[in-house]
Amino acid sequence: MTGNSDFWAYKHAPEKVSDVAGNQEAREAVRKWAFDIQGGKARKPLFIHGPPGSGKTALVRALANEMGWGLVESGGSEIRTAENIERLAGFSSAGLFGKRLLVFDEIDSAFDRGEVAALAKILAEAGGPVVVVANDANLQKLTPIKALCEQVGFKRINAGTVREVVGKIAKSEGVECAFVDKIVENADGDLRAAINDLQATCAGGAPSFSVADRGRKTDVFAALKTVFKTMSFSDAVAAGDSLDIELDTLILWIAENIPAEYEDAAEIAEAMDRVSRADVFKGRVYRRQAFSLLKYARALGLAGVALSKKKTYHKFTPYHYPSALRLLGSTKKSRALFKGISLKMGKATHVGSKEAAKSIPFIGRLRGAAAYFGLTEDEAAALEEIAGARQA
Repeated sequence: MTGNSDFWAYKHAPEKVSDVAGNQEAREAVRKWAFDIQGGKARKPLFIHGPPGSGKTALVRALANEMGWGLVESGGSEIRTAENIERLAGFSSAGLFGKRLLVFDEIDSAFDRGEVAALAKILAEAGGPVVVVANDANLQKLTPIKALCEQVGFKRINAGTVREVVGKIAKSEGVECAFVDKIVENADGDLRAAINDLQATCAGGAPSFSVADRGRKTDVFAALKTVFKTMSFSDAVAAGDSLDIELDTLILWIAENIPAEYEDAAEIAEAMDRVSRADVFKGRVYRRQAFSLLKYARALGLAGVALSKKKTYHKFTPYHYPSALRLLGSTKKSRALFKGISLKMGKATHVGSKEAAKSIPFIGRLRGAAAYFGLTEDEAAALEEIAGARQA
């Protein structure tokens, strides 16, 4: 079992492949893939894709447990250097304690194009079982990955199966829930969301979702309102469960709006301190690959902020878009142009794009540089602007 056992979705995670709810054909295909590898048969890496909450990651973890394989979960930030690519390519080989299953989750959202290219190199060189997982397999950037993998598709879990699992968990926890039908309806085939709703509902005594169809796309402003207005630890922690944004992004929203919501300087200072501590734990997660620490980042970034206030502010607060995200959006074109120039310069001079980027301010002052490197009109204008700023 992986993750925070305080959350029912982790506490009741399947221990074996046969325990995974729904998608029977997909489950059996994955199990056959694993047994073939265990028996010495050559198989390509596995690409599992399907909608959120359909059991993809749960299946991978159950598979590792059932096969007795060590589980190594990695993300895009770990494959940005040649050393890490080589290290991870060897991770899936049999080690001192048997085979290890190397897993890359959420590659459609957590990996940029450069990281996808590095991942493709790992898949091509891996000496043992490797699984990549994504929600959306149709993104163009994932084309190199699909060419190297066998694919298994997952579908949304039917309402009957969701209801059955929710009922079993409620019975196991010794609770009764009058909102099971609404939980199942709003989950829309997302079992994880249904379990989270069950736990939040039982903890709070009333549905944590709006009776109006919430789907899975609760507005981020509703999540902010929950965090800032509640005095309940469990409600605050569950505030982001139904959002389609990552925890990192939600915490950016929270940090931006703390001074707008809280009026007491001590409350603001304490809330900001807890956001910074959440960031420390997120850093440890990625450096140490200790995903169990995510529970602390979540608790500090959501519940920690909620409980930093002495009392609820009964006022309307216009929440603002995070300035950090606004800055990234406003500079997106400039960053894209800079990256394009760096890539073209690096290719022409046989160095990496990062190394080439260091020379942009100087190269841009040379006559004919834009034509030599084959820059577009926009890139040429950007190069001239960068060089002019450097000269000034």
